[in-house]
Amino acid sequence: MSPNDSTAQGLATMASAGFEFGGDADQVAHDLRTMWEQLGRPPGAFEAAARAIAVLPQRPEVPITDQARRRAFERAIGINPVEVELAAALAARELLERMARTCGAPC
Repeated sequence: MSPNDSTAQGLATMASAGFEFGGDADQVAHDLRTMWEQLGRPPGAFEAAARAIAVLPQRPEVPITDQARRRAFERAIGINPVEVELAAALAARELLERMARTCGAPC
């Protein structure tokens, strides 16, 4: 399965969002496993999803002079700081890689 596959991208997005909104690894893994099972347990899905983290859409860059205004706007409407998104993406990739390794055994 390719990282550009909609299943891989969906699992990657789900994992990243799970961490971004405060889920712990066990809860995010449970949710991912449930979705994977509902999709028919496609082989290679977790590995492709781990690689898909790198191709998920990112916020556009803004000039340094506009960053404070952007942060204030995002804070005002409840968008997490970009650092939270990055940490969530890294945690998601790590979890998906671990799940890819262990899903040869009962997942």
